[in-house]
Amino acid sequence: MTPKRFRSPYHRLLALWILRAFSSGSATTGLVKEKDYADDEIAEFLGLPSEPEQGQARAIRKLMGDLKASLEKTVVSLPARVRSNFSELGKSLNLDPTELQILEFFVCLKLEPLLSNAWFHRTTRKCRTDSSLDVCHILGISKGQASNALAKNGRLVRCGLLRFEMMQRGIITLCFHSNEMAKHLFEEKYNPAKILKHFGVIKPPASELGISDYRHLQVTLDLMIPYLKQARSTRKAGVNVLIYGAPGTGKTQLIRVIGAALGTPVYELDTADGDGDPLKIPSRLERLNLAQTYFSGEPVLLVFDEAEDILTPSFSDRGFVNTHKGWFNQMLENNRQPVCWISNSIETLDPAFARRFDFILEVPIPPEAQRNRILREQVGKLVSPQVIDQLSGIGNLAPAVVSRARDVIQSIRRDVPKGDLDSAFTHVLGGILKAQGHRRPIIACQQIIAPGVYDIGHLNTTSDLRQMADMLKRNPSARLCLHGPPGTGKTAFGHWLASEIERPLQVERGSDLLSPFMGMTEKAIARTFEKAVRDEAVLMIDEVDSFLQDRGKARHSWEVTQINEMLTQIESFPGVLIASTNFLDHLDAASLRRFDLKLGFGYLKPEQICRLLISWCRSLALCPPDADDLAMVEKLETATPGDFAAVARQHKFQPFGNARALLQAVIAESEIKVARSRQIGFQ
Repeated sequence: MTPKRFRSPYHRLLALWILRAFSSGSATTGLVKEKDYADDEIAEFLGLPSEPEQGQARAIRKLMGDLKASLEKTVVSLPARVRSNFSELGKSLNLDPTELQILEFFVCLKLEPLLSNAWFHRTTRKCRTDSSLDVCHILGISKGQASNALAKNGRLVRCGLLRFEMMQRGIITLCFHSNEMAKHLFEEKYNPAKILKHFGVIKPPASELGISDYRHLQVTLDLMIPYLKQARSTRKAGVNVLIYGAPGTGKTQLIRVIGAALGTPVYELDTADGDGDPLKIPSRLERLNLAQTYFSGEPVLLVFDEAEDILTPSFSDRGFVNTHKGWFNQMLENNRQPVCWISNSIETLDPAFARRFDFILEVPIPPEAQRNRILREQVGKLVSPQVIDQLSGIGNLAPAVVSRARDVIQSIRRDVPKGDLDSAFTHVLGGILKAQGHRRPIIACQQIIAPGVYDIGHLNTTSDLRQMADMLKRNPSARLCLHGPPGTGKTAFGHWLASEIERPLQVERGSDLLSPFMGMTEKAIARTFEKAVRDEAVLMIDEVDSFLQDRGKARHSWEVTQINEMLTQIESFPGVLIASTNFLDHLDAASLRRFDLKLGFGYLKPEQICRLLISWCRSLALCPPDADDLAMVEKLETATPGDFAAVARQHKFQPFGNARALLQAVIAESEIKVARSRQIGFQ
């Protein structure tokens, strides 16, 4: 038996490693028995006698020893291209010669069944739990070198190139990252992009958006971008940015925009393994470590998406990093490359983690003017300007939702009847919004103020509403409490005022802010006011009595906490706040002091009813009321603009023939309210 039987230096290397694996007495006994071999394929590869006879075991072991000694003196090595690939990978990961030698062995172990069988026979027979003892024997390196290279905090294990796996008989051993990566290193020319993909590190396409699409975040971006630029130049460690917000607001796109502004490559960490199965949290963090190691020599931005799985555990499950807080804190502080963490929520973010982020930036739904611009750019050639203007008023319309609906309609554009693109786009958009828990566009965009009919002169108040609007144009800061019976025009006035002072209107109902979970209502209130400040919107809260009831009547401590939060936000709000209620006497006394003006809305006066009747007749194409019709107005003591609006809706399916029929319907609508209020005890 001589080394010449092996075809190449690589096969001689495999043979040498196999012989070293069986070179100790007990290991050799594991391969060569008295009458046969534990593994016939290994024996055939080494050139051992095909059928050992009785008493030949010692002679065969001597043959193995002689072959091993001969191979130790010959040239053994990996193929040239494979050596080059490993050299490139070693440079990228900053591996020392020992680490690189160990990595080469474990890659071959992954690809070569004979070497794998030899390793299995050795490790299972020895029953070792420390692979470094076997590695140092097979590779001819010191035990100290092997132990350091294979330590859990060493580069090879920390970055996931080598991982511990359970074998038979409960033995834990090390194995290489994946078959796919091993094949790439052996069979292809070194390709950094493919290597990174095997690591789960992806180079994303360029952003479809630009820095101008994030004007609503300009203040933070003007600080963050110079900071990241400085951190890149100084190679500062422990740089972390947390970006959060509702799904579809453009968080991932924002990081790509920041990378473009910095001139720094952006890489995203995949959340699935090579088979498409979701990764568990330790494996995801392992990929982050690997990327940190791989890019140790060049500046990049790393993106860790869906970080809520890690940073914000549920109330019933603390999660992985919360049970390893010290370790995770150290990881955040020692990042060698800036990491941008993306989360949809930070509700349960641990304060100890929060303080280790350099920036925490919320990416909200863009303000109305921005939404209008995004809609024009993305669907301006698809739908009408009227639809764009209506849709831009939807406060929950995220850019990604617009893009998704656009792509759907664009793909079936030829199948949509001419003139139906508006309704088709709105329908698709509405389905997505409904699934997210929001109102459908047609409902959200329904006009509150009827064109040609609405007139503030129809409102029964004691204040000069026109003068108020003129003053607020010059100084848009006021806290108004609108009170009065239902239908007297409080909500419509809020829409009119926002339009007059040329500000977007943000309407919130008190019931929408309530949450069954402790502390969530207070957070919803705070977010509502923050959004209004950010969008420079007129904030209108209907049913404000849901929050501002008399604290003396509260039965639970959390009710008082909610009232206090609402009062604090009202007092500090710098814009125009409109709070409406049907029950002024139910409000907490302290809340009344927070409002600059308590504006009462009463039932219509007779002359207002006459003017409103004439306006609605004109709008519904009815003949003007005659003197007898107008005389009937005296019977109306509790009529409201809302009664007229309700009756006008009836006209769509039960048309009125003349002004008198319209007025009689208004009288009936008004009497229903009076009868109902008496029935429930109101006077």
